[in-house]
Amino acid sequence: MSTMTADRVRIFSYLTRTRFLHIEDSLDMRKLRIFMGSFQKGQGASSTAYTFLDLDDARVVLGDMAWGKPLDFMDYKGGKDARRALIARLLKIQSKENRVWIQVSNGPGREIEPGMIKPNGDPSAEISIPLEVFDARKMAHACLAYISAWDVAQMIGGKWVMGNGD
Repeated sequence: MSTMTADRVRIFSYLTRTRFLHIEDSLDMRKLRIFMGSFQKGQGASSTAYTFLDLDDARVVLGDMAWGKPLDFMDYKGGKDARRALIARLLKIQSKENRVWIQVSNGPGREIEPGMIKPNGDPSAEISIPLEVFDARKMAHACLAYISAWDVAQMIGGKWVMGNGD
């Protein structure tokens, strides 16, 4: 079940004793936002990181995850942080030892071509979380159902565009 945060809909959340994973709606940009963090009980988050997953990539990765297929996906993104400094973002989703590992790294970046940012040194935040295959499948199905509902809303509103190939 999705919930609304202050500025976006949270599609799915997964919590452990020391980590959290939130998948959030950024479909206005044709992306899902993946927000992760580590924390200690009663002390709040000690580290957080986020990235975006393109909608067309999300459909394939989440489809494979929903069926329990082995995954080995890496996605590099970049942008500017609140201080307008370049930041590199890395998303890794891998199947290992009957688990699905999701990792997000954020750190300093440098522009190698207009719009292309690569890591520039060690990440300042790196969060990983293992999900049992069944939990990963639940997450994938929840996200795909949300995306399907969004697709229908776009069709009804006359705004639907089938995959744009990016």
